[in-house]
Amino acid sequence: METLQLAGKIIMENGGETYRAEETISMMGEGFGLKQVESFAVPSGLFISYLGDDGNPVTSVKRVHRLARNLTRVDEANQISRQVYAGQLTCSQALEKLRAVERMPGSFRGLWGLPAAGLCAAGFSALFGAGWVSIAVAAVVATLVQGLEMLLSRIRSSRGLAASVLGGLFTALLPNLLALLFPDLHLQTEMIIAGAVMPLVPGLAMTNAVQDSMRGDMVSGLSHGVQAILTAFLIAGGALLSVALMRILTGGGI
Repeated sequence: METLQLAGKIIMENGGETYRAEETISMMGEGFGLKQVESFAVPSGLFISYLGDDGNPVTSVKRVHRLARNLTRVDEANQISRQVYAGQLTCSQALEKLRAVERMPGSFRGLWGLPAAGLCAAGFSALFGAGWVSIAVAAVVATLVQGLEMLLSRIRSSRGLAASVLGGLFTALLPNLLALLFPDLHLQTEMIIAGAVMPLVPGLAMTNAVQDSMRGDMVSGLSHGVQAILTAFLIAGGALLSVALMRILTGGGI
């Protein structure tokens, strides 16, 4: 049971879909020789059941906390489940490997997330037709906002709300301030903001919402969809707050 719980937990906490967690648990249970393996996954928990040696059902509930987005861990957990299903790993070996996956560092360790966000913003700004100066500004803005999010990640309870609002605020505020202070640069603020905001967009949550809904898992689909929409509203709210601040700074009033 501990091995099945850990496999599902790794997938759910690192951005995997609910159906993927359920299929992984079922495959591993079958590989272990368990009978009537059933699993039900929602974004906040896992329910697992199978028949014990005495014929009575063994059931567990595992709370899931969304902590990160690391698809490498999801892929590693899937690989372990395939090895279990093929009979290449015992239960204890699979548990040991899953614990190693749980301790695995993120794909972008330490400060590598900063240039990754900057590169993402620069690419989207270029795609939207921005000039070289505006592309560079978008990269700098996205890098600074990513650094702010990394600082807020130390406080887990406030990360989602604060990172979304402040991210939207500074993403829209910094380009407008630069355009106000340095008019000779002729910055394309709309394209800068559109590019710099892309690393904040909850694309993974929306993708999972669509996939879960199309598969008939309406609970998970609605949960992921509400999460994505709420995050988008928070980012937009931060951007609107920056517009109000700019009007105050330029003497236009709120």
